[in-house]
Amino acid sequence: MEIMRTMMDFEFDTKKVQNTHFHQDLEILYVLDGGLEIQIESEKYELGKGDFLLINANKRHSIRETEEELLTASFRINFSMLAEYLGTNQILFWCNTTADKNEAYEQLRKILDRVLNRFYDKEGEGALYLNSIYYEALYVLTSYFRIKADDSRLKDDVTPDNSRVFEIQNYVQANYQKQISLNDLAKKLYLSNAYLSKYIKKRFGLSFLEYVNNIRLFHAVDEMLYTDKKITRIALDNGFPTTASFNKVFKEVYNMTPSGYRTSVRQKTKEEVQDTESKEQIEQRVKKYLAGNTVLQDEVAAKNLDLFTVDAKETTELKKNWNAIINIGKVDALLDSEMQQQVLIMKQELGFRYVRVWNIFVQDMYEEKDGSWHYNFSRVDRGLDFLVENQLKPYIELSFKPIHVSYTLYSTLTEKENDIIFHDRDSYDKVMNDFASHLINRYGMDEVESWYFELWKDDRLNMMDEKGWYFDCFEIGYHALKRISDRIKVGGAGFALGYDRYQYHQLIQNWKKQKVKPDFISMYSYSYLLIQQDSMYFGKRSLDNNFVKNQTDIFKQVLQEEEFMAEELHITEWNYTISNRNCISDSCAHGAYVMKTCIESIGNVDKMGYWHGSDLHTEYYDTEAVLYGDNGLLTRDGIKKPSFYAFHFMNFLQSQLLGKTENAVLSTDGRGTYTIVCHNCKRFNYRYTMKEEKDIRIEDLEELYEDTDAVHLKFCINHVENGDYIMRVFYVNSENGSVQDVWGDMDYLKNLSKGEVEYIRRGAMPKVEMRKIHVEDGVLRVDTKLMAHEIKALDIHYQY
Repeated sequence: MEIMRTMMDFEFDTKKVQNTHFHQDLEILYVLDGGLEIQIESEKYELGKGDFLLINANKRHSIRETEEELLTASFRINFSMLAEYLGTNQILFWCNTTADKNEAYEQLRKILDRVLNRFYDKEGEGALYLNSIYYEALYVLTSYFRIKADDSRLKDDVTPDNSRVFEIQNYVQANYQKQISLNDLAKKLYLSNAYLSKYIKKRFGLSFLEYVNNIRLFHAVDEMLYTDKKITRIALDNGFPTTASFNKVFKEVYNMTPSGYRTSVRQKTKEEVQDTESKEQIEQRVKKYLAGNTVLQDEVAAKNLDLFTVDAKETTELKKNWNAIINIGKVDALLDSEMQQQVLIMKQELGFRYVRVWNIFVQDMYEEKDGSWHYNFSRVDRGLDFLVENQLKPYIELSFKPIHVSYTLYSTLTEKENDIIFHDRDSYDKVMNDFASHLINRYGMDEVESWYFELWKDDRLNMMDEKGWYFDCFEIGYHALKRISDRIKVGGAGFALGYDRYQYHQLIQNWKKQKVKPDFISMYSYSYLLIQQDSMYFGKRSLDNNFVKNQTDIFKQVLQEEEFMAEELHITEWNYTISNRNCISDSCAHGAYVMKTCIESIGNVDKMGYWHGSDLHTEYYDTEAVLYGDNGLLTRDGIKKPSFYAFHFMNFLQSQLLGKTENAVLSTDGRGTYTIVCHNCKRFNYRYTMKEEKDIRIEDLEELYEDTDAVHLKFCINHVENGDYIMRVFYVNSENGSVQDVWGDMDYLKNLSKGEVEYIRRGAMPKVEMRKIHVEDGVLRVDTKLMAHEIKALDIHYQY
C-alpha cells in the first residue's frame, strides 16, 4: 500500500504566489479555476481554467495569480519510483496545453478529472482504485509526452560538448543525495579525473564538490521552506555527510544558520499570504468544484456506437480540399511514360486537379557567361505540356529541393544536395523574368493565371534573417510573375507544422517587414515535433492521430496573432512520415489514417497536397520487392494501395455536406443520392516510437496500435423520400483489397514474375456488396461495422 500511495499524489491549492523553488519529483499543475502565470527557468506561460503542464524534475519555477479565485490541483509523481520502473534516471517530459495541441491531452485531462473525483477516496479500499488511475495517467504520460534518450537532438549549437554538460548535470541531479565523487563521474564518462576536474571548473565556474554542494543546497532549502522535517534530516537526505558540513556550506551562501533562515523566511511568508484561504475554505471550494463537475466514467468503446443523425434538408457546400494537389517530384519525372500513366489514373479516379513539381531550374540547362544568363526551358516544357494537354494544373515549387531517399527523419539511403545555381540577385532576376514570359507566351494568360507558384524556405535562403535571401528570391519571383498578370498566385514558405513552432513568430514577423506579401501561405505536415528543453532541441515522432488538424490550428492562431492572414492556406505536403522505407505506408492502417486526415481537413484549409503520388519517386537499388515502404498511392508497378482507395472513396462524396463525425462524413447531391465514407483508424501506441521506421516489420504492425477493436457505426438521415434505395458498399480491409496482405499470401517474396504481379494487382481491389433499403417514415437508417484499419464507402441511390 505504501508503494502505491507514494507513486503519485495530489492536493488542491489557492496560493496567489509561490516563490521560486524546485523539487526532484515531477509535478503536473492543473488550473481548475482562475488563472496564473508560471515561470519555469527562463520560460513563462499563462495558464487559464482547464490548462495544465508538467514541471520536470529540478526545474526552478514560480507562480503568481493572474485571474481571481485561483484554484489549482497539483499532482506529484515520485521521481525515484518512476525512474525504477523505467530503468533510467534520464526522465524528461514535454506536456503543456498552452504551447501544444494533441489528442492525448484530452485523454490525460479526462484521467486527471477522474482522479479529482476520487478526492475523498485516498484511504481504504478507494485508494486501490485511485492508484489504478494514477498508473493509467503515468502510462499516457510516458507513451505520448516523454522525450526519450534516442530522440534526436538538433540545432547547430547542440555539440558533443553540450551533450557532455547535459550528462554531467543529469548525473549530479540523479545522485546528489548519495556520497558521489569526481572519480565516480570520471569513470562513467571515460575521462581522467584531472581532465574532468578542469572541464567542470571551466564550464560551470565551480569545482566538482562546489557544484554538487550547490545542487544539494538548492534541494535542502526547498525542503526547509516547504516541509517540517528537522534540519539534521534535511542535511542527510540531501547528501551532506554531516549537519556541520551542511551548516558550513549554508553559511557561506546565506550568511546565517539554516534554522535562522527558516524562521525568518516563514515569518515573511506568513505576512505575505495572510489572504491565503484556510484548509477548510479550500475544501469547501473543492466540494463546490466537484459538485459542478460531472463524474467521468471509465472510457468504453461505446462512444463508437453513438447514433449520428442528420437532416437531409440542412446542408452546406462540401469543398473538396483533400484532392486538390498531388506531389509527383522533380519536373523531369513527368517525362517518364509510367509516371504519366499513373498521374492520369490519379486524376481520373481520385479527382486530383493540381500536380506539384519542383527543381524547375537545374545546372545542365543553365548557362552563365560573361555577365549574361541563359536557361533552356525545353525539358520543363515537355513536363508542363503533358499536364496542360490533360487538363491538369501545375503547382510549381520554385526552390531547389534536395534529392534523397529517406529511412527516417535523420537518416537517408541516399542523398544528393541540389545546388542553388544562381549566385546573385541579377542572374535569378533575369531567369525568373524569362521564365514568366516563356510560360505566358507558350500557354496563354488564362491558363497560367490558374496555376500556383510556391517558394519553400530552404535553410540556405535564411528566412530567419529579415534580410535573408529568401525574401529577395520571393520578391524577384513575385514581381516577375505579377508584371505579367496580377491574378497569378505566388506564395510560400512551406512552414513545417510542429517542427518550426519555436520560429513561427520570428518568421512571420520577418515577412511582415517586407514590401511583398504572399497570395497564399503554405505548410508542410509530417508527424514530427520539435521540443525545447534546457536550451536543447529534440526531434521526436508524434503519436497524435489528429496531428495535421491540431498543428494547423496552432499555426493559424499564430497567423491571427501576427495579423498575417493570406487569402488561401495550403498544406502542400502532408503524411504521417517522411520515411520512404516504412512498411506502414503500404498497409490498411495507412489507408484509414489518410481517410481520417482528409475528413478532419474539411473546412480547415483551402488546399491539401498528399506526399506523394507514386513509389516511382524513390525507386532505388533496394526496391526489388513489389512493396518497399514508400508512401506513394500507387506502387512502382501501378498497383493501388489502401491509401489510394482512401482518396478514391472520398471522391465518391457528393457536393453537399450533411455532417461528419470522428469516423465518418455524410453527403448528398440533394436529389436522392447519399454517400457515407467512414473508417476505423487506430492510434499508434508507444511501441511505434521505440523502433526506427525502416526496421518496422510487417509481421509486427498490429503491436504498434492501442487496440484492434472493430467499431459499429449507426446513421440516421431525416426528411428523405419514402421508397426504395439501393446501397452499394465498397470496402478495403486486411481480408479484402489490401495489396500488402495479398503479397503476404505469397510469403512477401521478392523478384516476382509478371504474372504474379498481375495476380497481386487483381487481388488489390475493394470488395463490393449491394443491398436494398426500404424507407416508410422519411428516415434513412444505415449501420455498418468496420474492422480495425478498415475503410468504407456507402453509396446510396433512390430508386424511381
